[in-house]
Amino acid sequence: MSGRARMRAFAAVGAGFCGLAAFALGRHAPSPQDQAVVATPPPLERSIAVAADAGWVDTGIDVEPGQEIRFAASGEIDLQRGNPEAKCGPGGLDLFTVDQPVPNANLGALIGRVAQLVASRVDEDSKMEIRDEIFVLFLIGPENSVTVPIKGRLYLGVNENVLKDNGGSYTVVVARRPD
Repeated sequence: MSGRARMRAFAAVGAGFCGLAAFALGRHAPSPQDQAVVATPPPLERSIAVAADAGWVDTGIDVEPGQEIRFAASGEIDLQRGNPEAKCGPGGLDLFTVDQPVPNANLGALIGRVAQLVASRVDEDSKMEIRDEIFVLFLIGPENSVTVPIKGRLYLGVNENVLKDNGGSYTVVVARRPD
């Protein structure tokens, strides 16, 4: 290849690189419509089993105030094993007791709790850990979207305090945007 032919080939390749560089630079300056898409990553999802007799189930998810969390639940639990009248889904039974965590929600409904640890200590007599927490309880039911009011850890549970005779579980898909 002659010197001129090499120069033309190099110039053509160089122009191609410049064109790619200009294209790439143009992609780094998104329009306002593109910025909304770029700034909003897809939600993180996690599926969690909530056994009816487990108490509060730690989701392993730490949340921040103002963060939106979406829930979708399915499954069936027994609020009293052996009693066919005590079966329910995540919406719970249209019953209320004087002693349930969320008083205005159906008995057995899926509920959530965001808890922030303030202090932890060991009881001298029982040697058990005692956790002092600030927490907020809320109804989830079969499907709900919640804006988190405080920073803390997300827990899921059943809206009932007598758990030892319960059976079954809910499957809950928790979706949130990454931090």
